[in-house]
Amino acid sequence: MATLRQLKVFITTAEYKKMSKAAEHLYISQPTISQIISDLEKEYQITLFERQSKELKITPAGKLLLDNARQIVAIYETLDQNMKAIHSLQTLRIGATMTVGIHLMGKMMRELNALHPDIETLVSVTNTHQIEEMLLHNELDVALVEGIISRDEIITKPVLVDNLCIICSTEHPLAQKEFISPEDLHNQKFLLREKGSGTREIFEKLMLAHHVQYKIIWESTSTPAIIDGVEKNLGLGFVSDRCIPEKAAQGTIHPCPAPDINLKRFFYLCYNKCHPITPQMQEFINFIHTLPSDY
Repeated sequence: MATLRQLKVFITTAEYKKMSKAAEHLYISQPTISQIISDLEKEYQITLFERQSKELKITPAGKLLLDNARQIVAIYETLDQNMKAIHSLQTLRIGATMTVGIHLMGKMMRELNALHPDIETLVSVTNTHQIEEMLLHNELDVALVEGIISRDEIITKPVLVDNLCIICSTEHPLAQKEFISPEDLHNQKFLLREKGSGTREIFEKLMLAHHVQYKIIWESTSTPAIIDGVEKNLGLGFVSDRCIPEKAAQGTIHPCPAPDINLKRFFYLCYNKCHPITPQMQEFINFIHTLPSDY
């Protein structure tokens, strides 16, 4: 029967599709990875991967093992966490994307801690792609993200509403327009979030849908840095309207109304479907559902 270590190695290899990358992630040698995969194939008399030139392609038998392995590892790790927490606080690992982390998570955690002082929250704030990877590898219990999750293994539920906006300096020509259209954005310079960001993904899809050509002159993981660059009239920005009320009130940033572009999005509650719903996860899920959609 497969050991827990073998299953973890197999899951990581399936995720990275290369033994070399799996070995690097797990801090073990590539021959060790190869031997473990070979031992599993001998144990079950199946082929787990087709060895292609650039990457490994998982077989149907491998996919079956992968689905079950993820469930087994998640159950084991949840058991381990729960047993260690018997005489201490219950730990809940929460992921948040940047806009959620900066503008909502502090308020949420204060309210959640007041309601459930027995839950110890550990929060990780990063972009949507990283949150997705952490959920897949059972490094988070639950998350709130602003981007689109692509993996079927992760359950996503829209819970809160957010409004995006195109911003410019009050010195920019677009600041003089009552409304802007997609045509106004052609060949404009943009300061954007990095690849992997949910906000960036939504921006790219909107521009593609409206056939807008644009120039990216600045990429940043920091929304305040983008707003600062826009304030200096370096180009346009694309951010949540939660990020700009002070600058707009000061008259240094101008949000550009764009009635022909759908700028509404959702924040999504996410968790791995292989991860058992722990009591602390359920309390967090219940708490999120009590919040108004425009929280």
